Parts: sequence; C-alpha cells; structure tokens
Amino acid sequence: MSLPAVENDLKAHLHEHYVDSDWRPALKVIIDAEGDTDMTLNAVNALAEAASCRTGLKICIPARPQ
Repeated sequence: MSLPAVENDLKAHLHEHYVDSDWRPALKVIIDAEGDTDMTLNAVNALAEAASCRTGLKICIPARPQ
C-alpha cells in the first residue's frame, strides 16, 4: 500500500479528526522501514512507548452518529 493510499484511508476513516501532524511520525517510520519487519516493529514500539509516557495524553473516540 502506498503512502497516499494510507493517508486517504485514514482521512476517510477519521474524517475531520484526521490531523496530518499527529500521524506523520508513525507513517514515516513505517514507510522508511518498508520490507524490514524487525525495523518496523522496533520503530512502532518506540512510538508506542513515547506516546504512553506523555502526560495528559487523551484518546478520544467520537460517538457514532445514529
């Protein structure tokens, strides 16, 4: 899957909640490590660790429209 395709899928899924600067580091890591599973897993784990250590981190899941 290409980077533009991934971005389009994220935008389609998240709509107005998609913020490019929030996703850019994760997408860059995955694209840069394409084909190298160990490098990708290490990079994603590092991003997850960094995110979990941030104070005030909030995960907001919007309600589904009825």
